[in-house]
Amino acid sequence: MMDTLFAQIQIDSLLANSAWLEPWGKRWIDETVCSMLVGTACGVLGCFVVLRRMAMIGDALSHAVLPGVVVAFILSGSTGALGLLFGALVAGVVTAVLINLVGRFTRTKEDSAIGIVFTALFALGIILISALPRGTHFDLRCFLFGDPLAVGKSDLWMMAIICPSVIGVVALMYHRLKIVSFDPLVAAAMGISVAAAHYLLMGMLSATIVAGLKTTGVILVVAMVITPASAAYQLTNRFAIMLILAGLFGAISAGAGMSVAFVTNWPTGPAMVLVAALIFLVSVLGSPANGVVFHQIRQRRLAQHVANEDVLKAMYLHGPAPMRDLASQTLPRMGLRRRAIRSALRRLKREGLIALRDGSLALTDDGRTHAEKLVRAHRLWESYLVDQVGLDPAVVHAEAERLEHAHGLTEQIDVTMGHRARDPHGSVIPRQDGDGSNRGGAVP
Repeated sequence: MMDTLFAQIQIDSLLANSAWLEPWGKRWIDETVCSMLVGTACGVLGCFVVLRRMAMIGDALSHAVLPGVVVAFILSGSTGALGLLFGALVAGVVTAVLINLVGRFTRTKEDSAIGIVFTALFALGIILISALPRGTHFDLRCFLFGDPLAVGKSDLWMMAIICPSVIGVVALMYHRLKIVSFDPLVAAAMGISVAAAHYLLMGMLSATIVAGLKTTGVILVVAMVITPASAAYQLTNRFAIMLILAGLFGAISAGAGMSVAFVTNWPTGPAMVLVAALIFLVSVLGSPANGVVFHQIRQRRLAQHVANEDVLKAMYLHGPAPMRDLASQTLPRMGLRRRAIRSALRRLKREGLIALRDGSLALTDDGRTHAEKLVRAHRLWESYLVDQVGLDPAVVHAEAERLEHAHGLTEQIDVTMGHRARDPHGSVIPRQDGDGSNRGGAVP
């Protein structure tokens, strides 16, 4: 009993003194929760930004809200969260309108219009800051680079309103926003106001950006918009799942980034962005459908499958032979590498498609059936390429070698070719039941 109590006290003491858990203590919990709410809202809105290829607009808004924030500060005389939010919202809508006007009424492309508008507004914001009376404190460094540890109760309450509001609006207008994001022309034909949806997204994005300024700053907040959404995009093709994953990744990036910052003594904003980038890297590598690792595994399996079938077909055409002769003479002459041949022979033997008989490797009944399907597919493809595509019979062999592995199309081609009996070289095309094969490929 005493030992158990002592062990529990040690565990509690370890957790209390852990730098990883320090952001979750009473002292910094407001800052951590606020950052996670920012990450969630940014991740959800980032899905629309990513799908509509508006990453530049996200960057533009994060910079262009500066004059709105400064004007709100001048008019209100304080850095109150509500006043700055209103100023940022106005600036965000003005930015979106100006980009639209420049792109519509000039010969300037959209990306150039974005660059012109956001740099001009950001420069105007810098000028307004420099024109403030002496003694006026406006923390431009915090605006640019963020400082989550400076988050106050008002910032937390503001984000506690904005984040659920963003999620609520997206949920209520999910189908409309989805159609606008995937196909604006179809949305317009259905009577959906594409412009209204665009400005709604820009307004929500502006509000989220200004609310997240203290978290990552204007320079890095765009990363919290783009990176979690891009990571989610790697993992799913369903938009609803993408929204959920992006919000979750944004929250994890913020929360884990705070812990990393406390452990490593790094700046908190950049730490959050690096965690988000790490999540994106893991999704790029490990996505079952689109990841680099699984893609390489599928490519390797496909190469092995093709090598197996090439070896089967070669053994079918040339007959049984000792493994040494197959690996060093017969199969290499057909363009197969010796190492790949030996691996394929071992796999085929394990699968029961070839067997050792009287010192030679020969096809089993299952192996022969499979090989005849390959020969049938090859000769049907040669016939198709000559008769339907118009290629010279002398050059169709190599292309048929590549296409013969697409088994699903064989019977359709057979129907198209009228169930012909011979290929352009005069070789018999095996029937589907395997009868009528011609091992040597010559005219019987």
